[in-house]
Amino acid sequence: MSKNKQLTIALAGNPNCGKSTIFNALTGSNQHVGNYPGVTVEKKEGSKQYKGYDITFVDLPGTYSLSAFSEDEVVARDFILNSHPDAVIHIVDASNMDRNLYLFTQLSELDIPLIIALNMVDILEGKGLKADGKELSSLLGVPVVSTVGNKKTGINDLLDAIILNYENGSFAKRQKAKVDYGDDIKRETETLEALILKDEELSKLPKNWLSIKLLDNDAAAIKKVLSSKNAAPILAQVEKSRKHLENHFGETAETKIAEYRYGFTNSVVKTVVKETQTNRRDITALIDKFVLNRVLGLPIFALVMYFIFKFTFTVSEPVVGWFETFFEWASGVTASVIPEGALQSLMVDGIIGGVGGVLGFFPLVLFMFFAIAFFEDSGYMARAAFVMDRIMNKFGLHGKSFLPMMISTNGCAVPGFMAARTLDSKRDRFITMFAVSFMICGAKLPVFSLFIAAFFPEGQGANVMFVFYVLSVIIALVAAKILSKAVFTGEPAHFVMELPPYHIPTLRGLFLKMWERGWLYIKKAGTIIMFISVLMWAGFTYPAAPENPDLSEEEAAAVQMEQSVLGRISTVLSPIVKPIGMDGPKAIALVAGLVAKEVVVSTLGTIYSLGEIDPEEAEPLKEKISNDKDWSPLKAVVFLIFCLIYVPCIAAVAVFYRETGSKMKWLLLLVVGNTIVAWIASFLVFQIGTLLKIGV
Repeated sequence: MSKNKQLTIALAGNPNCGKSTIFNALTGSNQHVGNYPGVTVEKKEGSKQYKGYDITFVDLPGTYSLSAFSEDEVVARDFILNSHPDAVIHIVDASNMDRNLYLFTQLSELDIPLIIALNMVDILEGKGLKADGKELSSLLGVPVVSTVGNKKTGINDLLDAIILNYENGSFAKRQKAKVDYGDDIKRETETLEALILKDEELSKLPKNWLSIKLLDNDAAAIKKVLSSKNAAPILAQVEKSRKHLENHFGETAETKIAEYRYGFTNSVVKTVVKETQTNRRDITALIDKFVLNRVLGLPIFALVMYFIFKFTFTVSEPVVGWFETFFEWASGVTASVIPEGALQSLMVDGIIGGVGGVLGFFPLVLFMFFAIAFFEDSGYMARAAFVMDRIMNKFGLHGKSFLPMMISTNGCAVPGFMAARTLDSKRDRFITMFAVSFMICGAKLPVFSLFIAAFFPEGQGANVMFVFYVLSVIIALVAAKILSKAVFTGEPAHFVMELPPYHIPTLRGLFLKMWERGWLYIKKAGTIIMFISVLMWAGFTYPAAPENPDLSEEEAAAVQMEQSVLGRISTVLSPIVKPIGMDGPKAIALVAGLVAKEVVVSTLGTIYSLGEIDPEEAEPLKEKISNDKDWSPLKAVVFLIFCLIYVPCIAAVAVFYRETGSKMKWLLLLVVGNTIVAWIASFLVFQIGTLLKIGV
């Protein structure tokens, strides 16, 4: 057991301030992801051994304030108040200091040890400006360390500051700067503080912070008071104080408090930020003239998304070929080593045929993660939300809604649903989550890649994928419009979001993100997908049909398929899916996809492996499908449209249920509604395509 002293340090900051980059620089690979108790907000922790200390770093959710508008804000605040970290490192974007320091005005009121990491100082200097760290430290009463997270500049200084201030007790000695709210607000807070001190539980909280929060009409603070014994007199005084302040100022107390906070941050910035060069061009502002242009913004965004797909398909194509060749080889070797029978069928048809079909597309998914991470880390994706805001509003969505949709495309619907909690309005959150369910998530990507490779000309993968991506956005927007008119009426909340400066992502950061997301894909293939593949194999293998020497191997395989458990179930499903150009086995693959969308590919892999005459001469799954007369380009498109629209995987559905307040009516709307819409859309495309003889 380590004899080092233990420290817990929390990292707080605005979204896009470089907090995650600092966290990665501090912890390296010694980190893991979980969830905060009782909520689904992602929790990242990492460790570092430094100068006789075992330091645990907790990366709090990115937040602009510590109010109770979103779950992220409440989680960040509750962790600081309840877990009592030894210090909080406040990451401040030096190039956007006035907005970032707004969070400091609230952190300082919590009476906790604080260190400021003044990050991205290189971006600030690129604008011809410089921040005086010593002056900032003197004004705020906290240590200030200048950092450039993506270059690891200042990381050791930050670690030294943690230890130095912990050891010499200067955290306790230094008086942190707090906002002066003026005599009128101060008198009301002092009255409330006197009442708070009379309550045993509430007196344990920072009384100045709690009194300000009550005047600020903070829901979480009011909830804390309601659970106390002296709730009635305190809340009565809160109401009296708020009315007095509103009469005095002619505006609400929360508006006046916000004004004082911004006045504080503006005066600090004016004092510590100085010009070093005049007339130096701001690269970020220059790029934004084009990227955020009302005319050019949308075409540029379309080009970015097209580039992501083009890069993904072009770079991954040879690697996917290598993976397919490997699994063909593995199938042949396994079939030659294991005698013909149930065990050979399980290994070749069930495991290699199923899991191999999914893992064959692993390089493609990996390169997709890399490309999207590049645009995320560069600062562009935040601009994409602004570009899409005007369009989103027309369909009843919030501009910020686009980010959860992009997160879903980046990996999975689960974090997409969870990311919707950053929207302040319940209406906006719910509509956004329904929109997220229609996006092409990373789990659907292997399905699309398989059929694109099987039925479309080589080299056209990016073009076809881009068309389906645009289609997914259109379907999501139309669904949002219908929901905003029929179910969630009202107007979207006002759109305010921070735009980080552009910077070149580090290769280490990109590869770390790519591997984190890719590893989840591999783990899923090694657990859930393998389990379902074996289950599908057993379902199509048993009960075994009686041997009939008069039948050819192909005819015997067909009889076995019909006699098996899943074969009989597929017979029941056939009349339902026949009008949309599918048969029972295809329906089985879609049902299996409810567990995880990649399972659609593994199930098809198992089905086609079972029908194979000679396992030692295995073909790639895409060739088996393209050579199957039961398929056609039209049926492939219909299959993909159904996959695009129908119910998300079980894990995503569970998160959706929780995020919508565990209400059964919203769950039924998602499950039943999406499935019905998927069937209707597939029916129309198949019937019209058949009538016009397109791709039949």
